[in-house]
Amino acid sequence: MNKIILLFLIIWVAIGTGCQTDPAPETSPTAAPPKVQAEPTRGTITVSGTILNAGNTNINLSHQNSKRNGIIKDGNFSLNQMIEEPGIFQLNYNGQKIPLYLRPNDEVIISFDARQIPKTIKFSGSDPVSQKYLYLKSKNDPLTYQQSRQLALLSEEDFMAKANQNLKKEQTFFEKFKEENKNLPADFALFEKTEIQYNWAKQHHDYSLYHAFYNQQEAYTPSPELLAYQENLDLNNDELMVSEAYRNYLIARVGQKASDMVQKDLMNGGKIQTSLRAFEIVEADHSAPKVKSFLLYNFFNQHLRSKGINGSEELYERFKKEVTNPVYLAEIDEAFEGWKHLKKGSPAPVFAYPDAKGQQVSLSDLKGKVVYVDVWATWCGPCKTEIPHLEKLQEQFHGKPVAFVSVSIDKNADAWSKMIKEKNMTGMQLLADQAGNSQICKDYKIRGIPRFLLIDPAGNIVNAQADRPSQGTIAGEIEALLKEVG
Repeated sequence: MNKIILLFLIIWVAIGTGCQTDPAPETSPTAAPPKVQAEPTRGTITVSGTILNAGNTNINLSHQNSKRNGIIKDGNFSLNQMIEEPGIFQLNYNGQKIPLYLRPNDEVIISFDARQIPKTIKFSGSDPVSQKYLYLKSKNDPLTYQQSRQLALLSEEDFMAKANQNLKKEQTFFEKFKEENKNLPADFALFEKTEIQYNWAKQHHDYSLYHAFYNQQEAYTPSPELLAYQENLDLNNDELMVSEAYRNYLIARVGQKASDMVQKDLMNGGKIQTSLRAFEIVEADHSAPKVKSFLLYNFFNQHLRSKGINGSEELYERFKKEVTNPVYLAEIDEAFEGWKHLKKGSPAPVFAYPDAKGQQVSLSDLKGKVVYVDVWATWCGPCKTEIPHLEKLQEQFHGKPVAFVSVSIDKNADAWSKMIKEKNMTGMQLLADQAGNSQICKDYKIRGIPRFLLIDPAGNIVNAQADRPSQGTIAGEIEALLKEVG
């Protein structure tokens, strides 16, 4: 894959995510695995136990983006949660993470001495054997995110040797545990086998994608030997959908194929239609109902986050025709309905915030002008990358009826004020109250920044997910609006 395609992929991901609307602690930049709605029976999980020498303190059970909090009282705790699918949960106590594999209606009972957890931890309940395996695996020198990233720097030969060494290590550990624990449930055995295989596959996928980028090379074409990892992969198996590694690999595989197709479209003078290409790939290559529904759900959700409602109607109808999972349909219906007030031609929700001098500026004050709004923050790297491009855009339209409004959602007003002065930032600089919970974020469904809005002189929405200045397309849209109003 050449460097142009790689950069296009990175830009596409950045446009879909950017920074969250509140600064988060420094963590590895891996998003929570997308959820799969597999239509099993709902059920309540119960995780309880006894901890010696714990005192009265907090404990919580987390899964993807959810967290169930509890309190340890007199050494005892109990946590309950309704779930719809099996998955890996984390019991978090005093900086310690205990992984648990939980199905609907499972009960796990844990006991340990807080002063020496590895030596004293015991599991009982519905499936103590799977929990024991996961705990031992977590202590068996797992591959860290940074180590995974370092693999991309290696030569192909060294990478494959290291990846296969890690695979063999995990497989040997798993097989030894199964031999010693004949009562390991079959569904968990399938889950873990899938996790191991598709984490290994994802490492190969990431290597082929990022090797040139991390080594600052112009181009890199994976050899047939490296791509041989794809030969025994099953990409149409609903039984494997319980595995997060399987789902993540499917998303990465389809996303890369779609981006490769879009790059060819661009070189042939076509338009960027990443979501459409992703739909075409899923419909052609993934016939298993759960696999197909999950992928279409994921890519349409991504489309809404990055593009909003404009131009989404056809894809929305296509999604409803192809997907039968009622949970996915309900979630997408709700998400799509939530975007309708931001459709092109709808009145733009009015906001009013103070500028650096404390003077209140309202969107309604700007009627008669084309308004280009940048929602940003000083802590957001991608936001700051757009500033030079935004300033060039302002110079291009200087003296014309175009208002450039930058609305910061910084919690720290001093940091905002300081950056405006130091960078001599132009345009209307406003500071929203309540940061990511400000009304502009609620009204315009802003969950990631930078986010740009384009509003016509009548105060109506042109695009609530407008292109960034760095994309080089927004100037033409502004020019077209100016021509419309004469």
